[in-house]
Amino acid sequence: MTFIKSTNPLPYLEGCLEVTKQLFANSIYANHMCYDPHYIYQGQEHQFGEFWMSDDAWEIQNQLPEGATIVPIIAASDKTPVTRHMGGLEMHSLFLTIGNIQADVHMKVTLHAWRCTVFMPIPTFIINSEFQTLLWLCLWHKCMDLVCSNLKIAACIGEYMIDPSARQRYCFTPLISHIADLPEQLLIACIMKNSSPVTTATQKEFGDETPHPPWNGTQTYALIQQLCDCVDPWDLIAFMREAKKLHLSGVHLLYWRNWRHSNPARFLTPEILHTLHKFFFNHILKLIKQIMGHGLDVWFKSHHKHTSVRHFSGGVSYVNQMTGQEHQDIQCTIVLTLWGIASPSFICAVWAMIDIIYLAQNPLHTESSIAAMTQALWDFHDNKQAILDAEA
Repeated sequence: MTFIKSTNPLPYLEGCLEVTKQLFANSIYANHMCYDPHYIYQGQEHQFGEFWMSDDAWEIQNQLPEGATIVPIIAASDKTPVTRHMGGLEMHSLFLTIGNIQADVHMKVTLHAWRCTVFMPIPTFIINSEFQTLLWLCLWHKCMDLVCSNLKIAACIGEYMIDPSARQRYCFTPLISHIADLPEQLLIACIMKNSSPVTTATQKEFGDETPHPPWNGTQTYALIQQLCDCVDPWDLIAFMREAKKLHLSGVHLLYWRNWRHSNPARFLTPEILHTLHKFFFNHILKLIKQIMGHGLDVWFKSHHKHTSVRHFSGGVSYVNQMTGQEHQDIQCTIVLTLWGIASPSFICAVWAMIDIIYLAQNPLHTESSIAAMTQALWDFHDNKQAILDAEA
């Protein structure tokens, strides 16, 4: 094995199992904890909200010893700038919480249900720049493997923990969610940029109407094992060349490979800001700009000012940073701006995407709400040719 030097220090690590035990035993959350899978019905329809309402929760519970408790691990990670004027240092942080705490509680910042467990510097390796990304991906997965090692052991053989009522429980810690934006999902799933991290779709198939089957973690790891049998994974040039043919990033030691019940097709959870609002701003709004040109900014400048709604006095084309609320303010009125300017089919396609963005933010789903989202998606596909005809 070739040892490669780095110009940055290695990460700061805090044991994830200890953090999990602290959260599980915290008496602040005593009245907001859940320990057992359950179904909730709205009339005749099954509600889907938190992990405990899903079939996955029952499936995992049925595989555990009688009386065991699931402590679902929810992770979130992203690049974070640390310094801007003193070297531009960036680090990769990992936050953890547990699914036993009710969602409306752990989403409140003031209740401190999320804990930062690792800071990983993004190093610069003293090697050909062609391999910088691959080596950093390998280091990221290795750091995740180290910091989550005790959680993976607990997911396999269990660990005794004290709950907020001071009762001892025999607990298992499956990874049920890793919240990340798209680049981070590709990093976690070890998939190339031109492929979906959760399905078998590639870039040429992203616009297909028919859904593609999920890309399960067992498939990824099986391909990597086959590749390692043919090529030495530390022969970077040869291994990267062969990995690209399989739409893999080139990492062979995935942090979730030996985490029981983990599957990227299930645990990779998109978040609202990037998956919905940034998607709208970077794609849908861009199409509308090409149709309306400078008229889009003029339209928003002419809005009457209203309390609780942002007035875009400079238009929306050159806004550097927006919150989710401001994205929503644009989405609420964007369909009306197209009236009389774009074709009816173009307006219907945009309208369908707005419906999907709106419906996806529902904290509780039923068969009816999922069917409504599916219908909105079909409405978009039925009218998307108008976007191509407008050369947007």
